Amino acid sequence: MVIIAVAICIATDGTLANVNKYCRDKDRLITSDENDEYLLVGATSNTTVILACRYWLFKLTLEVLDKSTTKSNEREESQPKIWYYQDRYQESPAKEVELGMDNNVSYSRIYTTPDLSLVIKDLSLIDVGIYRCHGKEGQEKEKKYNYRIEPEIREEGVTLQVMSEWAPWSPCKQCVYDRGIKTSRGHCRLKRSINSASTTIERNDSIVIRFFERSPILPCKSALLQDEFPSISRIVRYLPEFNLREPCKKCPPVKKRRRGERFRYVKRYVLAEGAHLAVTCPESSTVSRVIWKKDALALKKGAGRSFRKADRDVRVIVDTFSTLYLIDVSKDEQGNYTCYVDNVNMMRMKVIVISKTRLLTQAFLRHSGYLGVIIVLTSFCYCAGILRRCVSCRSRGELGSCKDPFTMNSTQIALEKGVDAVPCVSGWCGKIIESQNLNNEYGTATQRLCFQRGPDDNEERCAYTVWNYKKVYMCLCYGDLCNGTMKTNVASGLMIAITACLTRLLV
Repeated sequence: MVIIAVAICIATDGTLANVNKYCRDKDRLITSDENDEYLLVGATSNTTVILACRYWLFKLTLEVLDKSTTKSNEREESQPKIWYYQDRYQESPAKEVELGMDNNVSYSRIYTTPDLSLVIKDLSLIDVGIYRCHGKEGQEKEKKYNYRIEPEIREEGVTLQVMSEWAPWSPCKQCVYDRGIKTSRGHCRLKRSINSASTTIERNDSIVIRFFERSPILPCKSALLQDEFPSISRIVRYLPEFNLREPCKKCPPVKKRRRGERFRYVKRYVLAEGAHLAVTCPESSTVSRVIWKKDALALKKGAGRSFRKADRDVRVIVDTFSTLYLIDVSKDEQGNYTCYVDNVNMMRMKVIVISKTRLLTQAFLRHSGYLGVIIVLTSFCYCAGILRRCVSCRSRGELGSCKDPFTMNSTQIALEKGVDAVPCVSGWCGKIIESQNLNNEYGTATQRLCFQRGPDDNEERCAYTVWNYKKVYMCLCYGDLCNGTMKTNVASGLMIAITACLTRLLV
């Protein structure tokens, strides 16, 4: 026969469920008086705790053909014992535990059992402290049945995990020789997993459970998470989102450049020696493939060079954003510059460099009189035709001074109140009638004004359109008070041609 002694605690009250019972081991290992002063009890809120006022011992008797279990108490004192309570810091003297006085102990929150065990139901923060069970004076020094209750954070049964949810791959971009880069963005997500074995899940009395049970995954920057659980939101909302880049081969087809294809833009720059110039290729972006050439010689991006002999300074450079820079230009930097965007002929630019001394020669002084004539002719044309005026007025009804037909000349306009002839830089004058039926203009408003710019095709017209969220009838005309003055493009074109010819001869 073999006898094995095991010290364990068993809840003797059958009316309680999920009870946590604690008792001290008589044969415990004592390391120091400080550590042996009490048994530390870690319990969560709203649970039931039983503190035993005796040692519990099970003796298991094992025989070859028979197995039996017997329970026995060690020699316990027969004298009565009382439970005492003291705060955890032991700043106030110990006092007796206030027990519930209800005849039915099941209605009491704190009570003792017949074996002097202390039962505390619905444990809360006010129950935290040191509990001692002893009899006559001096017995408390033995530290037999001393307990210290400390609250623990209750496990809600919810585990949160931060993960990245990757978006679909983008199209292949930044392609060079049929090789490009595709990207995918990893969005930060907060994913939960619920432990179904947790007692909190069974009761379903937790705010955390109710919130995450219907929210299996949330964005890290969720506003709902910020409102319900701000402490969690402060941790995850500043986590970065990742961009994944990988090489790709499936580049979109690029239009091949045909020989002899014209450039979309043609420009000409005349620079003095020592000047600087910065030019961006039109219709290009940061992802476009831009190539610059000078007289059919390709300019490498990010590398500067000089076309002068024995010159170490950089004069021509194309930066990483495909912008062309000409620095301190001379005759060696002039020539034809071309740029191509995604294999499309985009711009041809001719750069001419003129010596500064050429502008100050005696020939310029000798022909200054001719230049004066050119200036006079240009000023006359400018005053006579380029600067135009438009009638500015607004009236309503048939008695208004702005109504159709408008018969006032420039002299009558100056005398009429509410009607002005205002300068118009663009030369485009307009008339707006706020009526959908031109045969019935009673009570309708008519407005005449100057437009800052004209139509793209430079054609005069009348048509219905929408103006300030209203359907109106609008007419556009070009001229001084729209009275048939000579077209600006004809006059200005004639004077520009004369000026160019004379300048060519003089210079």
